[in-house]
Amino acid sequence: MTTKEYLSQSFNLHRLIRAKESRIQDLQDMKERTGRLITGTRVQQSPKRDSMGDLIATLVDLIAEYEADCLKLLAVQEEISTVIKTVNREDYRLILFERYVNLKQWEDIAADNDYSEKHVYKLHSAAIKTINLIPNDTPNCGKVSA
Repeated sequence: MTTKEYLSQSFNLHRLIRAKESRIQDLQDMKERTGRLITGTRVQQSPKRDSMGDLIATLVDLIAEYEADCLKLLAVQEEISTVIKTVNREDYRLILFERYVNLKQWEDIAADNDYSEKHVYKLHSAAIKTINLIPNDTPNCGKVSA
């Protein structure tokens, strides 16, 4: 795993969490719509399937996955933050922290720090080169050189 891939783990998890949030909302909306339909009519249902029960079970499972992913994101961000804290230069740490822990876009980092985007890219590139990832028993462990 390259340094950039290692640091980008939080972006990937954050995207996954957002996708699950959207799916949870869709299922909750579906449950609400279906509940209104069932409440309004008395129709004999087939004993084979409980579609509302299936929907709720799917929703509960997805919420459990979502919560586990949120905890994983926090752990990954803490680990990444620990690696970033070992970088010697403050401007490098700031760029890396804003990008990989706060998940900010490049243009926002530039604007917040009164840098041009080009300068942010240059600082980022230099900062990435100062980080050496050293594998051990855990898949992600970082150490900074120089």
